[in-house]
Amino acid sequence: MNLHEEQERVQKAMNSSLSGLQADPWLAQRVLANGKGEEPVKKKLSLSLVLMLIILAVMGTAYALFSSQVAEFFGRHWNKELGEWLEGGRIAKIGETFTLGGVDFTLDEVVYRDLSIFGVGTARVRDERDVLLPMDLADGWELEEAMQANEAQALLQKAAAGGGRLLSIDYTPEKIGVDSGAMVHAGDIGLYDYLNEDGSLTFSFETGGYALEDGTVYQLELFIDVDVWTESGKSEAYDVQPQRWIVSFEPVVEDEKQERRTGIAPEAVQQDGYEILVPLSYQETGTMPLYRAEENDFSKVIKTEWFNQSGIEKWCSEQYVKFRDHAELSWSPEGIWYVEYTDELFDYNSREREEYGRDIEPALGPRMALSMSIAQLASGVYVGHAAYEEDVTFEHDHLTDISLEEALQTAEDLFEKLGLEGYELAWKLDMSLDRIRTLGEAYNHEMYEGDGYSNAPRQDYASATVADEGYYLVYTPLGVPHITDSRHELTLYITDRGVVFANLRCAYLREEQVSLPEKLIAPEDAVLSLYEEAAASRYSKGVKSIERVALTYVAVRAENKQEGMVFAPVWQILYREEGSEYTSWAEFNAVNGALIDAVFR
Repeated sequence: MNLHEEQERVQKAMNSSLSGLQADPWLAQRVLANGKGEEPVKKKLSLSLVLMLIILAVMGTAYALFSSQVAEFFGRHWNKELGEWLEGGRIAKIGETFTLGGVDFTLDEVVYRDLSIFGVGTARVRDERDVLLPMDLADGWELEEAMQANEAQALLQKAAAGGGRLLSIDYTPEKIGVDSGAMVHAGDIGLYDYLNEDGSLTFSFETGGYALEDGTVYQLELFIDVDVWTESGKSEAYDVQPQRWIVSFEPVVEDEKQERRTGIAPEAVQQDGYEILVPLSYQETGTMPLYRAEENDFSKVIKTEWFNQSGIEKWCSEQYVKFRDHAELSWSPEGIWYVEYTDELFDYNSREREEYGRDIEPALGPRMALSMSIAQLASGVYVGHAAYEEDVTFEHDHLTDISLEEALQTAEDLFEKLGLEGYELAWKLDMSLDRIRTLGEAYNHEMYEGDGYSNAPRQDYASATVADEGYYLVYTPLGVPHITDSRHELTLYITDRGVVFANLRCAYLREEQVSLPEKLIAPEDAVLSLYEEAAASRYSKGVKSIERVALTYVAVRAENKQEGMVFAPVWQILYREEGSEYTSWAEFNAVNGALIDAVFR
């Protein structure tokens, strides 16, 4: 089993079993979503490592050049409204070609609008005997779900009959530069390619988020790769190395129908009735400093013994180890994930097969240790899991074998070793023996007898002892709970044994102070901007009500783009959209009022 398969197995287990626990963004290789005719998924993903693959149709016809290929393509495969909205963006005709592994990648056109870049291109094989495999089939093949599909078999047979190769492609936006500024890791990413009748692929992508802001000239670095497929899957023997392709473009307005923002009547804006969270220093001075932000790389500092001293059983990769006591530790430049398992294997497909009678192959993975399940319970309380109907609040500063003070010191000691600064305690929960058993019973009832669902084995929380007691801790910039910047949150479960669960996310390290604004914009001004930006967004969302406005730090481009990134104070707004029961969010730079990121983007 290679690293990709190991990671996929672990992530599948986590995603399917820890419904209340935040998924690990560093091991996830793909998030599959059937989004045709639908709006994009609400939750933004960590872009450095998570790829959103939109599974749509396979066969179709090539696209002709017209006023905007991008608007036509996204309007056809997402929805008409998105296509019309993109017609009002700034367009750049590209036409540049990059060749790798016998495939010509031509980026035909990009459109920039509202902190997002949309692109459409064409991939063609140089040897007519080779055949291109679209991403939905390639991904399904890899997961053993589409290998026998008629389309996949037809393409495989076509390549074999002509003596050619079956090839799949990658074309992921990885970094973005604005006006010759520093190249910064892309934010949110969506990918989709479409097989044309002539055998070429029309590929498309969308990227946006913290790396983008309004500018004149943009630089886009694409990760380009080509893989060969056989009947048994992707060939490991193919030796073509991935390459980076940097494209520079200057989008311009070609359609004067571009939407203009209209003013929002003051009486339409909620004036009060929402929570405002700010640190004491802001209350006293009305401002907060900016700090230099340096790209983090945990791999340069991490030591496995900081998490587990049982000894390493196996190095699964340079950044993924299994310990002798069955715990697992993996890391990337941006994150660390530590969990404990048992030596018992469990078939994560067993319940689905029993309930639905499907002919599904077993998917064996290690069973979660009790410590991991307890962390799941605490996380469920934090995110508001349906299993916990009554309020659960912090109660005990001291448990049988550990105190809150000791747990906090353990966390701080680990942060110091990892070089983490600027994080403050945002939320805590004491997991006493009574609480473990009570929450565990409620969780099991909801997931196995109620409306919830888990294909993980039922955990016996009644078997917990005082040795399992501990504290679940969440740290964020300025100690704001439920932050929307998924790049910066530290979550741990600490018992008398030390750290027994960790999900640490830190894309940038906070360095020295670079400036101190005279004052920040008021939270009420950020709320007004939210109403205006939401109304002018691609789906023209209205704001129903404001729930919370909190001041936190987010890594954004420095005012001087040559200086890279800075941690800037940001107003983060949680609100409800009209016609929706779910909480949405938006972030505004508290220094200049600019929109940084939002669900409606």
